[in-house]
Amino acid sequence: MVDAHQDVFSRTMCGEGMPAFYSEGKYVDHSCEGFLLPLIFKQFGICNSIKDYGFHLDKNGWPLVEECTKNFFVEYYPTAESMTAFDRLYKNVNGIQDKFIAYWDLVARTFAGNPYIVGYDPINEPFMGDFIADLKLLIPGYMDLHRL
Repeated sequence: MVDAHQDVFSRTMCGEGMPAFYSEGKYVDHSCEGFLLPLIFKQFGICNSIKDYGFHLDKNGWPLVEECTKNFFVEYYPTAESMTAFDRLYKNVNGIQDKFIAYWDLVARTFAGNPYIVGYDPINEPFMGDFIADLKLLIPGYMDLHRL
């Protein structure tokens, strides 16, 4: 059984991505289809798996937090798992985007009128997703217009 507090951010990807129950193998395929230059990408850590880091795992099979925090968090964004997870959020695979919106709608309604809340950022530093499968995501502004 997974502790509820551990599901807030996907421990399967060192805290990056989405709730753990949406980032397991049955939801995220952990692959980067459409590789153009696989050897070059691998050299730069692009589309590697989080498993390639060789982290020790906890009882849930997730990388240990103390090992994950040895690297800057943005290093995990171009992993196969993270790129796939962001794609699935943006494309609403399995209704994840609908649930994401419903969650933040509830948060907003819960805290509406609180004089100590100025605002909130429901998706801080969004990653573009699988730019290998869709190179247009590398064009400035394309991701904002077509994904956000």
